[in-house]
Amino acid sequence: MRPVLRGTAALALTAAGLWAATLPAAADEDDVDRYLDEVAVELAEPGVWVDPDAAGALGSAEAADLDEAAASAPTGMRIAVVPAWRLDPEGQDRLVGRELLYEGEELASQLYDRVGVDGVYLVMSVADSSYDGRGLWGVQHSEEGPTYYVEDAIDQAVECCAPDYGPMIDRFIDRASDVDHPFYVDVAPWAGGAAGIAGVWWGGTTLSARRRRQAEEQRHLDVVRPLLTEEVIELSDRVSDLPTTSDIEQAKLTKEILDTVEKARHRLDQAATDDDVQAVTSLLGGARYRIACLTALQQGRPVPEPTPPCFFDPRHGPSTQERQWTPEHGVSRDVPLCDQCTVRFDAGEAPQTRQAGRGSYWEGGEDLVAYIEGYWNGTAGTWRFPHNDHSVARSRLRSRWESRRPRARLASYGRSLGKAASSAMSSSGDGSGGSGGWGGGSGGRSRRRSFGGGSSRRSSRRSGGGRRF
Repeated sequence: MRPVLRGTAALALTAAGLWAATLPAAADEDDVDRYLDEVAVELAEPGVWVDPDAAGALGSAEAADLDEAAASAPTGMRIAVVPAWRLDPEGQDRLVGRELLYEGEELASQLYDRVGVDGVYLVMSVADSSYDGRGLWGVQHSEEGPTYYVEDAIDQAVECCAPDYGPMIDRFIDRASDVDHPFYVDVAPWAGGAAGIAGVWWGGTTLSARRRRQAEEQRHLDVVRPLLTEEVIELSDRVSDLPTTSDIEQAKLTKEILDTVEKARHRLDQAATDDDVQAVTSLLGGARYRIACLTALQQGRPVPEPTPPCFFDPRHGPSTQERQWTPEHGVSRDVPLCDQCTVRFDAGEAPQTRQAGRGSYWEGGEDLVAYIEGYWNGTAGTWRFPHNDHSVARSRLRSRWESRRPRARLASYGRSLGKAASSAMSSSGDGSGGSGGWGGGSGGRSRRRSFGGGSSRRSSRRSGGGRRF
């Protein structure tokens, strides 16, 4: 039986307990940070990720549609739907209310620090009420490119659709995809003679951006063309050895394979852009999947479902298994492997990776972006490439191209003017200031961290905020 303390001993124990309760719960705060590290891994690519503990907030079909919408948004949106208790240092032990370790735009900025890719970040904390931590927190971080209506998007999402999580995220994606451009961009077409000047500038800027992009894509093609030529020749030789058959289904597959490889060869001969490179690898990936289907039919097995290509070398064809792999200076993640690479991996041997230049193909940076996109987002299916180097290179490339477009240039000029005006006004003041409201962060409790592979400093905050609802 547990002994009962009375008198002075009981009072001392009670006082000690109250004193201990006031100490900072560092380990619990570290639990929140570790959880945000895990969320950042899931958000390596733009899209919507739903914590399994918050799966009841969205249906699977609805989550898939929102993931596709966020991934295709022009802002590079990364959206996490998480239970509020995972953001509370006391977790599920707190009995009354909910206090989040980070709140407001700072919560979303914590994910930006860990992922290290400019763009729009949104965290939806799922709970029964605002008192229990239910809220919407977002921010845009970037040095270049346009500013988007993140703060206004949060307000509209809450006011129109709360507490329905799916419609709120859909409304946020729609509004946060609009560019917050300066006022003079709207009135310039009505400014008489200025319209003509603006038209000339617009056309010149567009032409300059197009030429610079074409030059970059030509450099990409110079790197990738030898790799693709080698793959087309290798696959053509393999296809030419396919046996003839009287089986109708097998004969149909054989013809599809031959046609697909021929299309890839013809597209490569005329390739001039990243889109052409992506189309070629997409066709090659589709051909290899059909070869796997043909092999299964010849061996009397069911036709396999489409799977991502072998991570270590897409030439190996569709993957058959997954293994946990840890890159140098990175975190562990599951990668898809073919049978050949699985045997080597399980035996403790290093799988033979596809080489591009002096390293593995995922280390090829911007030159290999279109190559990877074709294999992982092609005719055989769409999957998330499990390495951060690719997503960083892709975001950097697309952000640079976007920043050269006329509208983005105008937005940049507008921000420069706004900063100059703000600086002039602040220089005449007393230098004091403050901040408050939901978007004001977490009251000094926040601790900035840099996630593995992330940025060492924050890019400029463009727009952000948060609201409980």
